[in-house]
Amino acid sequence: MILKKLHRYYPFSKLLMPLLFLAIGLQFIVIFQMYFFRNDLFSSPVALLIRIFRGIILSFLAGGLLSYPLLFIIRRLNRKLPWQNHAGRRFLLQFFTSIVSGVIVTPLILVPAGVVFGMQYDWQTILNNAFYLIILSMFLMVILEARIYFEEGAVAKIKAENFEKEKQLNQNLEKEIEKREELTHQLNENREQLHSILSNLVGAAYRCHFDDSFTMDYISEKIFEITGYHASDFYGNKVRSFASIIHPDDIKICRENILKASRQNISYEFEYRLIHSEGHTIWVNENGKCIFNNQGELAFLDGIIIDISRRKEAELAASESERKYKDLMDFLPQPVFELDLNSHIVLTNKAGNDFFGQLPDDPNNMPSALDFFVKEDIPKIIENFKKSGQGIETEPGEFTAIKKDGSLCPVMVFGNPIIRNNNIVGRRGIIIDISERKKYETSLLQAKSELEEINSNLEQMVARRTNELTQANTQLLKVQKENLQSQFEVLKQQVNPHFLFNSLNVLTSLIKIDPDLAESFTERLSKVYRYVLENKEKDVVSLSTELEFLNAYLFLLEIRFMNKLEVTIKIDKSYYDYQILPIAIQLLIENAIKHNTFSKSRPLKIDVFVDDKNNLNIINNLNKRETQFASTGVGLENIIRRYALVSDKKPEFTIIDELFIARLPLLKAE
Repeated sequence: MILKKLHRYYPFSKLLMPLLFLAIGLQFIVIFQMYFFRNDLFSSPVALLIRIFRGIILSFLAGGLLSYPLLFIIRRLNRKLPWQNHAGRRFLLQFFTSIVSGVIVTPLILVPAGVVFGMQYDWQTILNNAFYLIILSMFLMVILEARIYFEEGAVAKIKAENFEKEKQLNQNLEKEIEKREELTHQLNENREQLHSILSNLVGAAYRCHFDDSFTMDYISEKIFEITGYHASDFYGNKVRSFASIIHPDDIKICRENILKASRQNISYEFEYRLIHSEGHTIWVNENGKCIFNNQGELAFLDGIIIDISRRKEAELAASESERKYKDLMDFLPQPVFELDLNSHIVLTNKAGNDFFGQLPDDPNNMPSALDFFVKEDIPKIIENFKKSGQGIETEPGEFTAIKKDGSLCPVMVFGNPIIRNNNIVGRRGIIIDISERKKYETSLLQAKSELEEINSNLEQMVARRTNELTQANTQLLKVQKENLQSQFEVLKQQVNPHFLFNSLNVLTSLIKIDPDLAESFTERLSKVYRYVLENKEKDVVSLSTELEFLNAYLFLLEIRFMNKLEVTIKIDKSYYDYQILPIAIQLLIENAIKHNTFSKSRPLKIDVFVDDKNNLNIINNLNKRETQFASTGVGLENIIRRYALVSDKKPEFTIIDELFIARLPLLKAE
């Protein structure tokens, strides 16, 4: 490996002539020595010539053996011990190396020579040859080192000359380079500014011809984000024309708008569809201006293309959500209304049209809601509306409404403010016809009067009218049951509108914020309301049915209160066939929400589980709401009385350690 490197560095062809002259020169020294000490050798010219020829060959071979090792040693010394700093050490090492080299090479030469030429050596001859080879080694080392210095000096000179030429050339080029760098710097700055402007644009800027293909001279790479095609595809219609990705139904619209703008020399703006590289359709908005040449001919179209697909999808989703919202409102049997700040009716459902009459098409000619109530109720209605405008929650009130046919009807009105962009813009509400409830109340008062009259005379008539007493007792139980059922119906009429109204408020906000979530909210609300309508006549339902309703109801509460309410339900499926009062759990949860304050930092926590006595426990933490209305206890009393109608088991309601605990007995199915 080392010999290969040395040979590449200093090939044998360079050594050939120095070795040959050195061998011949050494033989002249030998002849000169023999002339004084061995002149007998000169008696035979042929023997002398043979000896000289043999000496030259052996000296040449010895030089060949010494050249590369000495070359290796010289290169090492040049790196480790240069003459400038280590002349003394360098000379001693080279002198010692020459002696060692001559001693080592002597047997390597004499032994083969003795075999080839049949020569015999004595010690004097061996020492003489060793001396000659040491001299040869010294001369060879000097010649090699001189040759290396000469060649390296020549190379250095050539490099110096080339360096001077390059330096002169560089000096001439520096000025040109400086000028070009300045121009390049200015050009790069302009390019960076243009690239920054185009990159920050919301759409793709372009310049094209108004031809059949809309041939592009330039279009920014932003078009890739919009269409999935690179800008270079459209340059000169290289891969595809821009017209090829316009929706076939919209090409005519594009041309007509641009042609109209060019005739009037005004800017154009319109919306149309493009076909994305993946195959789907995207909506874009294009606005630009026609550029005319000196002859007044249309030369270019300059403009920008903006992706508006999301806005279009949002508009379609909002339209669909509004349709579903209107369908849900029309599904309700009660009139639902929306008023502006001046009490004018701006929206009703189908039942509202039956109650108020068909609203006019002119939004400036809407009727006032006050015209549909008797004069005695108008001040209270105005007061509630003012509170709503201030963001104050109002309690539902009973009023006397005037129907479109002029008849009077007792109603209960639930309402809350409409808030949009953190501003109150009106009031939304629902009207509940309580005519049937009023009839029940009248019949109950009449039954109470009759019972009081019967009881006052009962002691005097015991003996004579036992049969009548039995009938009266039967009638009393029937009236009591009807009384309890009536109270249950009244309670449901109070709960359901509140719940529905609050849900509609939430739904209105979701339609604009998250249409997909608004759709899920609408489905759950419809499911909850359908459950109330389907089970209002039932005394009991299975626990699994009630829990299914409760899950839908809790979904609506979670959207409404946003992490302010935590409800945990842990009920084994073995209890699912047990029965319970319909809507009882919902009433207790609604009761906890009504009478407690809570927030994200202090949420209302409700746990629902079944204990070892088959009682359904509903437990919530207490943080009572400060309000001017005291709790009436009607809801809890209603649950107790309803249990009395279907079972001898009684529910329990207690407060322990800042916890409200409700225990509802689970009933086995018959």
